[in-house]
Amino acid sequence: DNPLVTDEEYDKLYKEVEEYEKNHPDKIDLSSPTQRVGDVVLEGFEKAKHLSRMWSMEDVFKQQDFLDWVGRVKKILGHDDFSFYVEPKFDGASLNLVYENGKLIRAETRGDGEIGEDVTLNAKTINSIPLEIEEKALLEIRGEVVIKKQDFDKLKEGRIKQGEPTFANPRNAAAGSIRQLDPKITAKRPLMFYPWGVGKGIENLELRMKNYSKVMDYVYSLGFREPPKRAICNDAPCVFEKYEEFVEFRENFEIMLDGMVVKIDEIKYHEILGYTQKYPRWMVAFKFPALEKETTLKDVVVQVGRTGVLTPVAVLEPVEIGGVVVERATLHNFDEIERMDVRIGDHVIVIRSGDVIPKITKVLTWKRDGNEKPIPRPTHCPVCGAEVLDEGALIKCQNLSCPARVVNTIIYFSSKNCLDIEGLGESVAKLLYEHGLVKDVT
Repeated sequence: DNPLVTDEEYDKLYKEVEEYEKNHPDKIDLSSPTQRVGDVVLEGFEKAKHLSRMWSMEDVFKQQDFLDWVGRVKKILGHDDFSFYVEPKFDGASLNLVYENGKLIRAETRGDGEIGEDVTLNAKTINSIPLEIEEKALLEIRGEVVIKKQDFDKLKEGRIKQGEPTFANPRNAAAGSIRQLDPKITAKRPLMFYPWGVGKGIENLELRMKNYSKVMDYVYSLGFREPPKRAICNDAPCVFEKYEEFVEFRENFEIMLDGMVVKIDEIKYHEILGYTQKYPRWMVAFKFPALEKETTLKDVVVQVGRTGVLTPVAVLEPVEIGGVVVERATLHNFDEIERMDVRIGDHVIVIRSGDVIPKITKVLTWKRDGNEKPIPRPTHCPVCGAEVLDEGALIKCQNLSCPARVVNTIIYFSSKNCLDIEGLGESVAKLLYEHGLVKDVT
């Protein structure tokens, strides 16, 4: 995020390294930047057994759920002399990194917790995963592979243009990207890695660091990304306060968060608390209110923009998502409607994140009862009636005098990006046009 040299100088140095390695293949270092992307396309992924189990987490959704968990911890320990380590819960794909003698020797998906898939070549393409660290003891670093919201949107738009299937959300995009059989495809995806824990090797670090928060401080010092918000709390009210801060923070954070993780900070209590068959008793995931909900597609209206492009918008049965009532969602274009096979009357999954326009991510086709209606491609502009130009993904009204095109041109003309005319918004623009006071902006 803060380059020390220009791209030109980096490219020059990179070529020097390539030339050296070509002439001295016996001296290629595993941490060389050239080793991040291999040329071999895999036929499949080998299975890899984790050195220590990757556990699931118990979910809590309400303050009382959290207090119940705290009560169980107190009962087992016989006291309340402990603190909580709080960190964000990233909504991505879990990954286990194995380092030996300071070198990354393997990267594995979570799998069933005991055995995952070896995705080492793909993991090496992620620049935020160090290929070499200073810690020489055998160490498993665990974390989440994620993708920024804006990068996900760009990836989705690109796949739509190419006629390729899209991912439902950033989590699916991250998981799909890390499991590409061709590492070069993974390398093109803007993935990031955030560590959240340590597997094998925690017993060695515990001798030097008594608290999990200190262990993570050490992990971040090895060259891994640190989340923008972390905290240590001494009681439940502090945790609830941090929860509210995290909920508000996630709206504008660049990565999807679906909760926060709360761990007993003192590592000495972890062994005492132990594990259930599914998860550690010393940690919970305090989940945020859902940002995706199921609802019904009631209708589709077509909006005409200033360039004449027709955009289908879904009219939904109102549903509350993250404290906001959502009644409409973008459908992108009519090619996307056909690809998703979405119909009026369908049950659909809608996602909302921050200031991103709500989107339909999935159609629950198995809930159909036969009354659903296909959404036809328009042949004429819904506003002026002119015949449209169908270019596939884009359908355009070619009438320059179309009222919708004119009004939207006036709105754009007066926006902050143009003349920044204060008070001349959508409603005023419509009134000016309807009363014949403004007919165009030329």
